[in-house]
Amino acid sequence: MSYGTKFTKSRKKNRLFIRVFSGVFTTIGLFLFAISIYIGVESRTFKQNAEPAEAVITSMQGRNSESLGIPFVEYTINGKTYGSALNVVTSSMRPGGKIIVYYRKDNPQEVRYLEENGWVVAVLVFMGGVFVGIGTAFRAVDKAYRRKVQRLLATGKVVDAEITDISEDTEKSMNGRHPIIISCRFVAPDGRIHLFRSASFWYESYEINPKKKVRVYMDRNNPSDYYVDVDSVVG
Repeated sequence: MSYGTKFTKSRKKNRLFIRVFSGVFTTIGLFLFAISIYIGVESRTFKQNAEPAEAVITSMQGRNSESLGIPFVEYTINGKTYGSALNVVTSSMRPGGKIIVYYRKDNPQEVRYLEENGWVVAVLVFMGGVFVGIGTAFRAVDKAYRRKVQRLLATGKVVDAEITDISEDTEKSMNGRHPIIISCRFVAPDGRIHLFRSASFWYESYEINPKKKVRVYMDRNNPSDYYVDVDSVVG
């Protein structure tokens, strides 16, 4: 029976874990991309209908050792002075400092600081790419692993190995539970000892019969390439 048709409880749960894990990272990445596009388009649209003006930072309200505070600025348009809070704060902003802001032509009271938006968009795009890349890579690795298992099930040398340890894979978790990893060994007729370690399987340790020998599929030309069939010792 092939890997593709042998749907055990563990494999179904592993596929669910992969879908959830990769889906979360991909969704976060796409969300960051969407935010970066929104900020970029919205800022460009605002700038097209705005004019630049030199503004003086009058205060940084709420600033303390843990917060940069909210910058308040004053700027003069056609002889009239306006005051407003800005939508962006940077570490270089200080009371008395001068910066370039953009105000709407039809409403000088609406003002924004746009100089840092390019960096914000770049960071969001970079982080979005990282998250999408992790999600995509996780799926790619899983597909490569399943192809490997299919190959070994079809062409590998089958040996029965003695279970030496059953442990939890604490690097993976779903609903507060961890999958298990089985370590085992096989003594070849020539006396050589082969040590194996399974991938993660979503079973409870009590579901494994430690008295059974676990089936291992070894590449005939490369014994270090193998698949430990944990399903063979369930029950």
